[in-house]
Amino acid sequence: MAKKALSFRFPEEFVTFLRTWSFVTEKDQRILLEEAFGEYAERRPEVKEKVKRIMENLE
Repeated sequence: MAKKALSFRFPEEFVTFLRTWSFVTEKDQRILLEEAFGEYAERRPEVKEKVKRIMENLE
């Protein structure tokens, strides 16, 4: 699977919330998004395992 930079557009309210959270916690916005998605994935183990299997098959 090719590794290239991604770009997303988020609603302005979300961006403001993320930037403010980053400021308050002194954490990089990318780290916050990674952590949040990781926590989300842990709550959906059935989807996480399916995604892992697909990724392994693509390697």
